[in-house]
Amino acid sequence: MPLFVVTMLASLLVTLGAPQRASAAVTDYRPATYNMQGGDGKWTADIVQIINHGYNVIALQEAGPRPPGSARLEWTSPYLTGNDQWNGWRVQEWLWRPQGQAADWHIYFVRTDFGGNRVNLAILTRYDANQVHIARPAFYGNNGLPTSRPALGITIGNTLFYTVHALATGGNDGAQLVRNIAGQAGSRIWAAMGDFNRDPSTLQIERGMHKYVTNEPTQQSGGELDYMVTNQRIPGYGAAAIGYGSDHYAVMFDVLRANAGVSLYNAHDGNRNIEVESRNATTYGSSIVVRSRQAGTWGHFLFVPAGNGNYTIRVNQRPPGTKQQCLDAVDSRLRRYPCDGTDGQLFDMQYWDDTGQLRIRSVRRNTCLGDDTDNGYGSEIVTTLSCSKGEGRFNFRFDRDPDGSAAAVAF
Repeated sequence: MPLFVVTMLASLLVTLGAPQRASAAVTDYRPATYNMQGGDGKWTADIVQIINHGYNVIALQEAGPRPPGSARLEWTSPYLTGNDQWNGWRVQEWLWRPQGQAADWHIYFVRTDFGGNRVNLAILTRYDANQVHIARPAFYGNNGLPTSRPALGITIGNTLFYTVHALATGGNDGAQLVRNIAGQAGSRIWAAMGDFNRDPSTLQIERGMHKYVTNEPTQQSGGELDYMVTNQRIPGYGAAAIGYGSDHYAVMFDVLRANAGVSLYNAHDGNRNIEVESRNATTYGSSIVVRSRQAGTWGHFLFVPAGNGNYTIRVNQRPPGTKQQCLDAVDSRLRRYPCDGTDGQLFDMQYWDDTGQLRIRSVRRNTCLGDDTDNGYGSEIVTTLSCSKGEGRFNFRFDRDPDGSAAAVAF
C-alpha cells in the first residue's frame, strides 16, 4: 500500500516510494504529448505506435472515461483536501501491458471532466513514479469551484512531468497554470506538455522558462497548439508532429540528431524556410534563399558529423546518378556545391539564447549564416553575418521522428 502525503490548497502530492533513478533532466527521458480526442481504441492503436517509436513518458489529454479495458487498477488516492469547496480530484494508477511490451506500463489518471467524462488527463510511462501531483488550476468561480482544469504531474527520479490541457476558448488559463506548476516544482527540473490551445508565440512565460515546439501545425485545423514548457534550457531540443487517429497530432520531443532530416526557417524573416534556388541538379553554385513558410522539395537538409564537433549540411534532394550536394560558405553568399570535405563546407552548430533556435557558424570564415535584408521571399542567405546579430537565428523542423539511438548534434 503506497504512502499518501497530501499537501494543502495548492496541490495533491502522493508519495509512492523510493525514486527509480536519481537523474534530473528532461533529456534523460523521451517525452511526448498527445490529445487523444476521447481515448477509446486509440489506446491500443495510436499509443502503441508512439511507444514503438521509443517514447517513454507520454502526456495525454482527452484520454477518455478510463484507461484501456485490459488495464488493471493498482490504487486510488484520497481526494484532494485542504480546500473546503472542492474535493473532486483523485488520482488513480493503472497497470497496463501494451501490445509487444515485456513489462507493465504505468498509467496515472485523473478525472477532470465531470460532465461527459471524456476530457480527462493521464500520463503513461514505463517508469514507476515516486510522486504524483495535482497542480492548482488557474481559475475559480465566485462559488469557489474551479472553472478551468488542473494539471496532472508525476515525479520520476528528480524530474517532474505534467500533462496540461488549457481551455478550448483560447487557452487563456495556460500561463497561470504553468506558473502554478513552476511554484509546485520549486527548484526541481520540470516539464509541462500538452494542448495549450494557443500558439506558442502568444503564451507568456516567465524568465527561466523555455518553450519547445514543432514549428508546424499540431492540429488538423492548422493551429500549433501542442508543445512543451520547461525550466530546463536544452540546446538543440525540438519536436516532431505525427498524425494518428485524433484531430491533434502526437508531438514527440528530442534533441536534434545527426540522422534526422530537417528544414530550416529564418526566424528574422517571418519564419520562412531556406532552400536551393535552382532545382537543376547540374547547376552547381546555386544560391540558398529564403522562400515560403512551408519547405519545398529542395528545402530539406541533413547534418552529417565531420569531426571536431563540426558538421556538413547536405541537401537531401538529388536526382539519381548526381553527386551529393552540400551547403558551402566559399564566398559571401551561401551556395550549393558537390560535397568535398573542405573547410568551406564545415559548420559549427551553436545554440542561440532564444529557445529552440540555432545559429550556424562557418568554420572557414568564423562568421555566421543569416539574412541581412528585410526583402522577404527570395532573399539570399549570407555567410558573413556577425554571430551576435539576431538576423542569424534559425528555427528547425524535423522531417520525421528522430531515432533516439542516433548521435545528438553537438553544441
